[in-house]
Amino acid sequence: MSAISRIRSRRLAKRDARAIERAMQAAPTQSMRNEIAIFAQQRTF
Repeated sequence: MSAISRIRSRRLAKRDARAIERAMQAAPTQSMRNEIAIFAQQRTF
């Protein structure tokens, strides 16, 4: 894997992590947060 690919992958992973964090903060119910957490755990970074 080239250096550019690693940087791009890391940037995309951080972007996904921020999106998941925003979704957790905006979720109206605990069950919705649980669903988001399950989705986040199944993602591969």
